[in-house]
Amino acid sequence: MPKPATAQSITISEELALRNDYAYTILGWVDKNMLLFRDKGHAFFIQAFDEELHLKWERELYLSDSRADIIGIVAHDDRFHIIYGTRQKGSYAVLHKAFSNDVTLVDTSTITRFENAFMIPRFLMRESEDKSKVLLYKQENNSLQLYSYDLHTLQILWAKSINFEGTQLEEDYSPLIINNYGDFFLPMRSERTQQKIQYLHVLSSAPNVIQVIHDTIRLGDIQILDIFPVYDHIQRCLVVTGLCGERNTSRAKGFYFVRYHDDMRAEMSLLQFDESLLTEVNGRGVAVSKGLSDFTVQRVALRQDGGVVIIAELIKEFSRRSSLPMQRDNGAYAREGWVDYYFEDMILFAVHPDGKEHWKEVLRKRQYSQDDGAMYSSFMLFKTPEHLRFLFNDEIKQENTVGGYEVTGNGYVERKTVFNTDYQRLKLRFRDGVQLSNNECIVPSERGSKLNLVRIQFK
Repeated sequence: MPKPATAQSITISEELALRNDYAYTILGWVDKNMLLFRDKGHAFFIQAFDEELHLKWERELYLSDSRADIIGIVAHDDRFHIIYGTRQKGSYAVLHKAFSNDVTLVDTSTITRFENAFMIPRFLMRESEDKSKVLLYKQENNSLQLYSYDLHTLQILWAKSINFEGTQLEEDYSPLIINNYGDFFLPMRSERTQQKIQYLHVLSSAPNVIQVIHDTIRLGDIQILDIFPVYDHIQRCLVVTGLCGERNTSRAKGFYFVRYHDDMRAEMSLLQFDESLLTEVNGRGVAVSKGLSDFTVQRVALRQDGGVVIIAELIKEFSRRSSLPMQRDNGAYAREGWVDYYFEDMILFAVHPDGKEHWKEVLRKRQYSQDDGAMYSSFMLFKTPEHLRFLFNDEIKQENTVGGYEVTGNGYVERKTVFNTDYQRLKLRFRDGVQLSNNECIVPSERGSKLNLVRIQFK
């Protein structure tokens, strides 16, 4: 029997001008204020909103006398933290400042300093699931420098450097993560080789271990197509999954599923796509032997029993060029290029803790856009103990319906219409939405250099 529709309330803020903004970050509720960080390049501001998303106040945030390079922002229930870099008397310092909800400075700390720095170091940041730790990292020639930092104690937990010269590993650092204990994990694959047996390489840190741990996990005669890691804090293990296929091909024949435990034990399973799934996705006119193309693992939802739900999405990009020459700002002429974006069906693949298939479903979705960087495409994953909720734009256009799916733990799927944006002047960026609780999220809307915050509360 169909379940009754879930009611929700929608609250929309007033329009905020974005024309002079470099970036913005939704911080969520800090005490009783909904905070929004605005980066205008030369100045930084915090805006506070009430329960109805009415703007209460705006305050400038002072960080440094010289230019401040924002590395990352983390919000807690009673304060927010800004990690940034700035020049100080010939050196370059990476600093941490914590502010209360009314922008009062609470704590400050110097994380690291580079003396006589001619070039500005380019740091990136990852945060732990509980937002207590951050991992700062930067690439320098063939090495990767990492710093694990505790936002509560204002202490560097460790600093490490990894030299990749001669390792024959692909220098892709996007799978880098940090857990709640301050340890990092970086799963990597070898550069394309003719080796018959493929391995997953896991670089990591561990308490009281000075050296970086480098472990290899035998995968067998397969080709890894992508890597998606997540740390399971209940089971105390790293979960790595992704699409895989036959060697020297780009079509997926299934998922690989690896559980890498804290004692360095590894369990690996291969989950093959069966004929029913391939036919449902590709249609009956495509040979089953061809597998799937253009899918990418986008998210992994952990289950409390140690299993997971793997979420893969069909993503295609096509470049096209105009036949007319376009003049550039420097006076030269070149043929202008555009990009078409397609974000379509999603595959959900539930896996038991022992690596065996539990259930699988295909969620239908059709999103097409042009020349927008796909900023309105894809989906937001909203997680509760009872189900997974997927929120997305049904179409990428000015007036639109917000659609969604609710999926229970046993694979029951229900398609829902969440709300309609007609006459609301909204274009929602669901990929940048922030889940605030089990029944509330904030999604930014950008339209014509105007920003709205949209609060969705599920009853």
